Amino acid sequence: MLFQYYLWDFDGTLFDSYPHIMRCCWDALTDAGLAASLDYETVYRSLLVSFGEMKRYTAMPDDLYRAFVDRSHLIGDDEVLPRAAPFPDARDVLAAITARGGQNYLYTHRNHTARWYLDTYGLSPFFADAVTSEEGFPSKPAPDAVLALIRRNGLDPAACIMVGDREIDGMSGKNAGIAGALVHYPPALPDGTDPAAVTAMDYTAHSLTEFARQMGIF
Repeated sequence: MLFQYYLWDFDGTLFDSYPHIMRCCWDALTDAGLAASLDYETVYRSLLVSFGEMKRYTAMPDDLYRAFVDRSHLIGDDEVLPRAAPFPDARDVLAAITARGGQNYLYTHRNHTARWYLDTYGLSPFFADAVTSEEGFPSKPAPDAVLALIRRNGLDPAACIMVGDREIDGMSGKNAGIAGALVHYPPALPDGTDPAAVTAMDYTAHSLTEFARQMGIF
């Protein structure tokens, strides 16, 4: 494998959760009477850049934003449909890394619900450590959480890569001095630009399987 330590984003990277998140977002905008003046596709693309970008584009008030995020974090029987679920190849990629002596780590802006999803789908055994929002690190692309994972697990930065579906994910790794990868990226940014054409990432892949082959995991 090209790297030994894989630091993973959660939403949109390991879990196909953006249809679920967008439903929560659009419902919130609709309930507040804001959706009628907005373009659904542009809102979705802005959400794929970051929650902050969506908030700016839609001029979503702080209280509505908090309500949207809280709703997107409902789990179990309360989870808003469509449900979030792992991408079909996520388990195989994570399992292959550990089988080859590598280790997986999670770094997500999501709260403890990320651990709930990993437990629910039987993916927790593949992870050596995780950072969720409860730890209070500055948001991506700040490197603080990545550096914390490296320090507390004694990782060699040269053997680490941060993997995510948004530029800010990989940049949190690159800002920490490790490699970055962009996977599952959208077909276009809000301005129509191809993300792969403007990325600063070291690697790009349309799927986890494609990424795994690039890394020599498969």
